[in-house]
Amino acid sequence: MKQEFYKKKLKNGLTVLFEKRQLPIVTTSASIKWGSEFETSENKGISHFIEHLTFKGTRKRNVKQISEEVEKKGGIINAFTSEEITSYWNELPAKHLETSIDIASDLILNPLFEAEPLERERKVILEEIKMYHDNPQFYVLDKIKELLYKKPFGSSALGTDKTMMAITRQDVLNLFKKRYATNRMILCLVGKAGF
Repeated sequence: MKQEFYKKKLKNGLTVLFEKRQLPIVTTSASIKWGSEFETSENKGISHFIEHLTFKGTRKRNVKQISEEVEKKGGIINAFTSEEITSYWNELPAKHLETSIDIASDLILNPLFEAEPLERERKVILEEIKMYHDNPQFYVLDKIKELLYKKPFGSSALGTDKTMMAITRQDVLNLFKKRYATNRMILCLVGKAGF
């Protein structure tokens, strides 16, 4: 079977990757070339914080609509932050390709970062940090990274209690405005789509 893989760079700098498969589903991810390795010791955890905050509302959708629009069509939605990228992805039946692209793009381009949800999500991440410290598997991995690399590279992508408490809404807005540009983004589609 011939593999169908396409790559195109658009005029706005966005890189589009597409791998055609015959399964009747499509997975879409909108990713930014920015992750925890680019953070300083002072703002450690901000990339992961932004990832969480995008799901709290965009200019097109409120928090409920973001998940409902995918889940009511039989799909799943999630995101992750790694050292190199932050990615917003969903998987839907292929007939909902347009919705899949629209939601992934909306999350990466249009988050609101409203003050009240931001403070609620800060508490969620502080709990997540505690949870990781209580899990030997995650804790040991973080300690190994800490011993292998100089700061800030050996620090957890979640940040610390101290850094999470210090990150302001303005810090989030400034980083988003500076780093979340289409020339640093990759839109990736895998599945049955007619291009």
